Amino acid sequence: MNDSTIHATLPSPAEFLTSNKKRLKFWIHEHPLTMKVANTATFAFGIGLGCSIPYLSSLPVGTTANLFILGGVSLLSASACGIATLSHLFLDIYASPHHDMKNHDYIPNECEGGKLYYDGDVPVLALEGDNPFSAGKAHGYLCGEAINTLVKRYELVKHTLLGKPRADQLPPLCLDSIRKQIPEEYLTEMKGLLEGYDLWAKENWWNFPKILTLNDITLMHLVPDSLHFDPENPTEKTSSDKKNLSQEIVGCTAIVDRSDNDVIQFARNLDWSTYGLTGTKSLIINRRFIDARFNTVDVNVPGFIGTTTGQNSQGLCLAMNVCNGDTNEIKGMPACFYNRYCLENFKSVKEVEKYAEEHPPLGPYHLTAADPEGASTIHFFQSKEHQHVIRRWEENKPLVTLNFRYKPTTSSDMLSSKKRLRVISQHFNKKTPLENALALPYVNNLYTTHSVVMTPKTGAIKVAFDNAYAGKEALHNVSTAALFANNKI
Repeated sequence: MNDSTIHATLPSPAEFLTSNKKRLKFWIHEHPLTMKVANTATFAFGIGLGCSIPYLSSLPVGTTANLFILGGVSLLSASACGIATLSHLFLDIYASPHHDMKNHDYIPNECEGGKLYYDGDVPVLALEGDNPFSAGKAHGYLCGEAINTLVKRYELVKHTLLGKPRADQLPPLCLDSIRKQIPEEYLTEMKGLLEGYDLWAKENWWNFPKILTLNDITLMHLVPDSLHFDPENPTEKTSSDKKNLSQEIVGCTAIVDRSDNDVIQFARNLDWSTYGLTGTKSLIINRRFIDARFNTVDVNVPGFIGTTTGQNSQGLCLAMNVCNGDTNEIKGMPACFYNRYCLENFKSVKEVEKYAEEHPPLGPYHLTAADPEGASTIHFFQSKEHQHVIRRWEENKPLVTLNFRYKPTTSSDMLSSKKRLRVISQHFNKKTPLENALALPYVNNLYTTHSVVMTPKTGAIKVAFDNAYAGKEALHNVSTAALFANNKI
């Protein structure tokens, strides 16, 4: 059974939308062309009215009537143009438009240290990892347009509309202290990324590119830690509103089990606030090494050098899920860098577990690792004594990781975890393909940006990107043989 057949047998997410607001959001998401035509027509109507103003001034009516007509038409023209512009932006944020991966958003290009190209309909950024500055510079330059677009949208929503502090508004020593926990080669890559982006910005000045600093990039990489660590108050416990997130919001899902072919498979949905863009700009980042590190494939977004989902050339697969907690001491790597370090340096689940025992990360989260022989999830700082808890995959017992706190019993029903666990359990009772679980209600939702299926034994990776409901999309195979080969780009 191929991917399109599998997905054709699944119910539409619309069948599980229980409120008119959710149905409206899904309809808007599914009809981006209709919304674009409506916005364009409204804008054209406004422009047309504006163009008619000189002719209206010569109408054979009195001065007062003429002024009244001109004023009304001018106001209507400005309103139509304004509504069209604002509604386009608002709808992107409110109900992210569907992204068809057949519509390629990137222009293939290459430079020293990197190459941006398409593998079928999957964008791939290949980087020579042995020189971190060169890799970062290639990343920033080749993906400059996407980084600029994403940063501007996040700036508008998170900082302007939601009032979250910008990097330059944080305590001066906080981000410096964070950087002391990050491996030097990753800091070097971030500096290279800034230089490459600045080069792109100078060549594309007419795009009014956003000026970025090392603090901006550092703050971006703290997003996966935001439920347990507040950079605005780094020595205080996180606020209660983060611990009691609305059940309207849903979180990431990771599932490991044997496939029909009797091999370990890792199915994963990443949920992220896309603001109408993140799925469109998503890509594969491939780092190739000649030294002792392992080649890696990250499912990622431009400008982000950490790892949330990935696989290496030895068959080790990793993915993270957030959870709540309290971190009031800056000690240990932020989650995304911790994941990347494990992916580049280890080849088995046992090695990851051993490293985790000796070197804890910054704070609580769930790290699921799988290799050809098995899988486990490390729940950092989860027990009553704030020690790590490990759950392991067992035969005939899928390893499912959501956003609970695992002590090891589940608690803190964050991000609709109970609803997702219920539908996943029902799914396995029916013995249907593992990847079908990624399209289940609540598992697949308004925030689902990446759907990924990884097979450790063969190195196979399949992905789907969208600005919402990515779990309903057909998965695309990524040609990993070249990505995992020990050669330069």
